[in-house]
Amino acid sequence: MKKKFILIFTFLLCGGLLFILSESEVKATFTGVIEEINEQGAVVYVTEDEDNAVSGIIAVYLAKNPDETFQVGDKVKVGYDGTIRDTAPIGITTLTVELVE
Repeated sequence: MKKKFILIFTFLLCGGLLFILSESEVKATFTGVIEEINEQGAVVYVTEDEDNAVSGIIAVYLAKNPDETFQVGDKVKVGYDGTIRDTAPIGITTLTVELVE
């Protein structure tokens, strides 16, 4: 009985920690124009950045907004966790993406 209790407690604790760690917060945003769409997402040219943290071409994961259909030329606002990966194009962890009128 004691082993079952410990096992259940451990499972719940690990599940709770995974849930907390998976919750990411948008720490930075930028606005840009979709230059290319591929199977991984899109290549976006940054036109406005609130914190001047990024510029140029950024790889964006469009699946964060499955309800929207994106096309080349669309203006989008992207939220990410603030981390920038030194890749070509620049990589970010996309948290939100939405069309801008």
